Amino acid sequence: MTEWDQKKTAEASDSARKREMDEFWDVEKLLPARPARRVPPPRRETPSAVEVELSPRRDAPRGEDSPAENPPVGGARPVAASPLTVTGASVRAAAGQSSEATHYVPPHKKNETSHLPLVEYTPVGVLLHRVRVYDWQAGYHYFDGFVEEALRFDAKKPPKTAEKASFFSYFPQYSQLSPRAEAWYLYWREYVRQGQYPDTDYAYILLYLFELINLPVATPAEGRARRDAMAKVWMAYRKAHPQLDHYMCEWLCDYCLIHELTAPVDLLSPALDAIIGEARLKEFYLSAAVRLPEGEGQAAADTAMATAGILMRHCCQYDYRKSKFAQGEHKKLFDTTIPAAVAHILPLLLGGGSHGRPAVTMLDSTVTRDAFVGALCSYRNKRRIEVEYTSFSRSHELRFLMGDMVKHVENRLRSWIGVRSRLSVMALPIPLRDALDAYLAPLEPTKVAAPVKKKEVERPAYEALYDLPRKTLSARDAAAIEAESWETTRILVEAFGDTQGANDVAAEAANEVAQSASDVPLRGNDDAPATQTEENGGNGERGNILPLAPYAPFIKAALEGDAAALRAAARGLGKMPDALADEINAITADGEIGDIILEEDGMGGYTVIEDYRRQVADLLCM
Repeated sequence: MTEWDQKKTAEASDSARKREMDEFWDVEKLLPARPARRVPPPRRETPSAVEVELSPRRDAPRGEDSPAENPPVGGARPVAASPLTVTGASVRAAAGQSSEATHYVPPHKKNETSHLPLVEYTPVGVLLHRVRVYDWQAGYHYFDGFVEEALRFDAKKPPKTAEKASFFSYFPQYSQLSPRAEAWYLYWREYVRQGQYPDTDYAYILLYLFELINLPVATPAEGRARRDAMAKVWMAYRKAHPQLDHYMCEWLCDYCLIHELTAPVDLLSPALDAIIGEARLKEFYLSAAVRLPEGEGQAAADTAMATAGILMRHCCQYDYRKSKFAQGEHKKLFDTTIPAAVAHILPLLLGGGSHGRPAVTMLDSTVTRDAFVGALCSYRNKRRIEVEYTSFSRSHELRFLMGDMVKHVENRLRSWIGVRSRLSVMALPIPLRDALDAYLAPLEPTKVAAPVKKKEVERPAYEALYDLPRKTLSARDAAAIEAESWETTRILVEAFGDTQGANDVAAEAANEVAQSASDVPLRGNDDAPATQTEENGGNGERGNILPLAPYAPFIKAALEGDAAALRAAARGLGKMPDALADEINAITADGEIGDIILEEDGMGGYTVIEDYRRQVADLLCM
């Protein structure tokens, strides 16, 4: 075997091995053989008779097969001369059309090619102007069975009792219900129809909504009843199943637009702000919620305030609640005056044009939406909706207009409370400005000229450190200061080596202190001399206490038990503590007290005897 043959054999072997590996994963070969599917023969249709006139062949001799020379009998050619197959080109040629185009356009289905809307109407409200409902263009029939089942289930009576059965499906249908689930659905639906909403799985709620969407509507009252049922179920279960908001904002809008209904804002009021924020066509809900007040009274005022609040929340580029002046004591003034002012001019803002259109000129918007996106909807209920409306939520003109209105009112309130700064108002029409001013004029508080107050400058905290201490004038303190001054003088004299001068200074200090003490009382008020009594011959205690005056700092230190002050007082008098104690005891023993008052404290100092502490304190005016 040549090298070439060996190479070919190896390649064939590799190819066979790869084919076997590929066939190993062929699941079809492992399954039993299926019977051949019978394909029905194509339906035979009898072609309609078409009169065809063919031009004579160019290569035919003149006069051969010529219509002029051999006219057909009865205006028709013999059957044998007619072609066996009649093509589109031959038909177009017979009709006098060009035979160059070969595109075949099939006939359209019934109600599919109509360019006219099925329904066209002017809805109720100030924002929606025109609604056109078109048939769905592409036909499908895979949900027709669900509509038939919905009609059958709608007439079914619920069981007397049923246990809650779990049911989960992303796209629930009746065919997915088990017997227990079907019994619970009918039982639960009966409670819902009576206005009670027991806890249930999310799939049951979706199935019920699909049922309401697909059931045929015979009368407007029936349509309103099903609309309200959808809204009530939505409001009852939206907290337990928040995903309902995403779908029901659109499904309820589509249902109402198709059946010429308005949004049930009374039923949706607990969550209307959240719904308007979530919905794609916000103006559908705004148009029903924004109402012009009718008549007068509290009901009309409440309607106007509610409408103003909705416009300010969803159609205004400025939020006054974030202003620093709308806080604290002024919050109530801002919260009541600004919405009321906007509500007052609603007729001028919304009712100035024809057909309830806004007085402010804004271009209309048009939106085309596919009905019931994400819902189980049969072909007979599927629609395409076209809405002409005034875009309040997306109109920059209106958003800035509402913002200027709010800013204008806030500027007036700022002037009332004495704030000088103002907000910029760019383009507020004069009629609206005048209407706001006319409303606010009677509400402006009367201005009372307040007295001009001097602005008190707050004193820096560090200045308190330089204040002199506040202390009542006392002769005792004055004597102590004078004694300390003389002591300082004596120390300075000693420092310069004049011992005799130091002794003279000490003697002079004692005389000065004694003289100062004789000039002021030691007892009673510091500002007035002690009253002399007639019992001691007009001299009273003063005559007996005056000898103790020079020793007052020493006695005070002994009374307080301050050893350092005791030694300082002795130095001030130029004597040792023991000598001073003996002198003081001698004076008190010979005087009115009649006993010594000082004794040693056991620590090298002196203290006042306990029996005389109160009397000594009174003498020293402590």
